Amino acid sequence: MSTKTERRRHDALRTMLHDMRERAVQDIEAQMGRRLNEASRHTIDAAMDLADWAAMDLEDDVDLTLLQLRYTRYKEIADAFRRLETDTYGVCEQCRAEIPLERLEVEPFARFCVSCQERLEALERVDREEQRFKTAHTPARG
Repeated sequence: MSTKTERRRHDALRTMLHDMRERAVQDIEAQMGRRLNEASRHTIDAAMDLADWAAMDLEDDVDLTLLQLRYTRYKEIADAFRRLETDTYGVCEQCRAEIPLERLEVEPFARFCVSCQERLEALERVDREEQRFKTAHTPARG
């Protein structure tokens, strides 16, 4: 592959990751802003019953889960940037082949090419089946 083609690919990947990072930061900021606005409107009311408290707790749990998911995505993007700078982003960690740009657009944090990913998933299925078999056929101690 020519250096010009490699440079174009590198620039395309950088742009894609940069756009993803911007969206992730905006999502986190929006989530935090909503949460802070809601917190400032919440007043502890002596008339709140158990259902009110449960609804507030559920809302808090959902917000925290969403924030954790967004932060995890942000960390994945930061890791992808680090790999891009070391020229390992977009390279299969198993066979060292270049991961097609189309795959990275769909699965930006892909660390394996499709064939290596399929092989790993098949091995994981075999491992799960073996564990299930061992668990099902282990005599109970009593």
